[in-house]
Amino acid sequence: MEQKKSVRVERSSGGLVVRSDEGRPYVAMIATRGKTRWGLPKGAANGGETQEAAAVREVKEETGLDAEILSHLDTIEYFFRAGEMLIHKFVDFYLMAFRGGEMEPQLSEVDDAAWFPLAQAVERSSFPSEKKILERFLASWDGMSEGERRRFS
Repeated sequence: MEQKKSVRVERSSGGLVVRSDEGRPYVAMIATRGKTRWGLPKGAANGGETQEAAAVREVKEETGLDAEILSHLDTIEYFFRAGEMLIHKFVDFYLMAFRGGEMEPQLSEVDDAAWFPLAQAVERSSFPSEKKILERFLASWDGMSEGERRRFS
């Protein structure tokens, strides 16, 4: 008799947090797995919390940064295993502007957090779906007016 595999659906939220310094965009990233994997801050919503509120909270918890959501960027999905359980994960990513705080990684959840120039963040990203989000934002940055870029100053 074939045993039925268990699949659990999970949902998280995260942010592409951007700040502009002298017209150059920088992105906040977190490291996991002994600083071998770099990605965007993200995590699960608490009970009753909206995806947007979860994104803002997770950015603050994992990086120490205060950020404002400007728009929804994308919802990515992927699968991974946790023991015998197959997890089908959906992550809503938001474009966020840095508004304050100091970069301070939450070491109970991440190994490091740092600002990277946008082009370097694209190269450093360990996850193909997040790399695509970063690449799309890099392309849009090149086409932004000064006024649009000021949202990140």
